[in-house]
Amino acid sequence: MNTKAITIKTPQSPNELVSKLKEMTVTDFDMICQSHNAIYYGEITSHSFNIRHVRYGPMSHAPYIQGELLEGVNNHTVIKVKMDIKEPYELVRKTYFSTLLPIGVIIMLLSVLVMWGTEFQWQSLLLSSSFILVAFIVVALERVTLISTKKKELAAFVSRIDGLIVQELD
Repeated sequence: MNTKAITIKTPQSPNELVSKLKEMTVTDFDMICQSHNAIYYGEITSHSFNIRHVRYGPMSHAPYIQGELLEGVNNHTVIKVKMDIKEPYELVRKTYFSTLLPIGVIIMLLSVLVMWGTEFQWQSLLLSSSFILVAFIVVALERVTLISTKKKELAAFVSRIDGLIVQELD
C-alpha cells in the first residue's frame, strides 16, 4: 500500500502542459455540466496539480492525482505523480472493522449464551460468523479495487498528456 511516485516525461513545455491540463479540468465539481470536455476537476497551478476524474464525485473516497511539474531538458517537462490509496483504504478498514467485527462478536456471545443447547445454536453461530467474514471480504475487495483504480487512472492520465513513464520511485 505504499504510495509510489511515478516520473513521467512529456515533450511539452511546462506552460503547454499546464494549459493542456486546464483545458480538460474544471476547478469545481459543480462546473462539470457547463464544460462538456472536462475530464478532471481540481486545482492546477504553474508547478503542481491536484485533480480527480469526474466519474468520482466529491464525496467519493477515490484518490486524487497529485503532481509536481519540473522543467526538464530541451524544453521537456518532467512530472512526479502520486495517488495516495492508503488513506481511503484505512478509512474503509477502520469503518468495517469497527462496526461489523464488534457486531459479529456480540451476536456470537449472545448466541452462545442464549441459543446454546437449542436447535438454533448453529444458525446463530453462522449468522455471527457472517458479520466477521463480510468485514474481512469487503476490506480485501476494497484494497484490490483501489490498486486497480490507481493503475487504470494513472495509465489514462499518462496517455491524455502524451507522456511516457520514465520510472517508478519508492
